[in-house]
Amino acid sequence: MQLNIGLSSAYDVIKDTYDYETCKEIVEHGCVSGVAHDHIYYKDTLSFFDKYEDEMTEHITDILGSETVESLWTNNTANITGYKNDLVWSFIELVAMSVVDAQDALKDDELYAIQA
Repeated sequence: MQLNIGLSSAYDVIKDTYDYETCKEIVEHGCVSGVAHDHIYYKDTLSFFDKYEDEMTEHITDILGSETVESLWTNNTANITGYKNDLVWSFIELVAMSVVDAQDALKDDELYAIQA
């Protein structure tokens, strides 16, 4: 049994890697734009996939449904590299959406408190 003491989740790694402004750019333009600077190249996305495959697949399935993961696989027929890359980018985009939504909600709450 391997203990993951001190290891971050994939979600935490992405939240720690990209600040709010970068997450906003990811949401607006997608990872394909290159704004996800630490996850541009296959060497980066493939190693991230290999480390966090289960967590990412579960997160995408929970948010978008299993059809999305199946679609990523189907769209990359005979291209495991493309599938892994697309899954990582999809995960990053979902985390970025979560970061932006949470920050925007916090700003809305603060604005409401000021106006009240």
